[in-house]
Amino acid sequence: MRPEYHSTRPLVFLYRKPSPLFDRLLAEVAAARLPLFPYPVEGEDPWKVLPCLAPLGLAGMVLAEATPPQEGLRLEPEARAAGLVDLVVPGMGGAVGQYTEGVALERFLALHFPGAKGLWLGPLRPSLAPFLRPLGQVSLAAESFAQGDSFLARLPERARGHVALRREEVGALSLQADLLLYAGGRLPLEHLQPFHALFALAPVDRGVYERVHVVHSPEDLLAFQVRAVLEGLGYPL
Repeated sequence: MRPEYHSTRPLVFLYRKPSPLFDRLLAEVAAARLPLFPYPVEGEDPWKVLPCLAPLGLAGMVLAEATPPQEGLRLEPEARAAGLVDLVVPGMGGAVGQYTEGVALERFLALHFPGAKGLWLGPLRPSLAPFLRPLGQVSLAAESFAQGDSFLARLPERARGHVALRREEVGALSLQADLLLYAGGRLPLEHLQPFHALFALAPVDRGVYERVHVVHSPEDLLAFQVRAVLEGLGYPL
């Protein structure tokens, strides 16, 4: 039976702090009139909820913050590559863990920046590194070469760029980059150029918008993640 003909099922959304993902998910479910009832639960251990998914007839479990999977949980390839899950869906052979943030990032980059030269600025998030593969090359600023090299090793060899340790090196790499990927912390404004696109994984000041060609905000990625969540639940839009 096609999912849209199922009776409405609860979809639990677990969070430790308020997340804009829930509001976007709720809006998309309502707009598409899907038979899902998302409801938020604060502070609960997701692995305590896991045994309840099938017995209670839940559609799945969305995690506002991705977490390492419980041992023995079946994983989709993206979750296995990242070592994290943010969606768990019950299945015939048991629950399956997925990593929708990574899927969303890869699809966003493939659509908007295929083959671009990227420069990662801010805290490194190794779990997202495999999903930067649509880019032609990825370089980064890091506190140590070992840290940066470990991040780049998670990318296809063709996409591994350079590790910058000093400000001067970061500046030189920024002049070669098409896309800046900002992950938080201090954003050195001297590295921003009018030809840059900035993909903000964390909020940025409004003044940044005046210094680059275009800014893609975290909300832009949320739209892709919501669709990845719904697809994982069996409702491709």
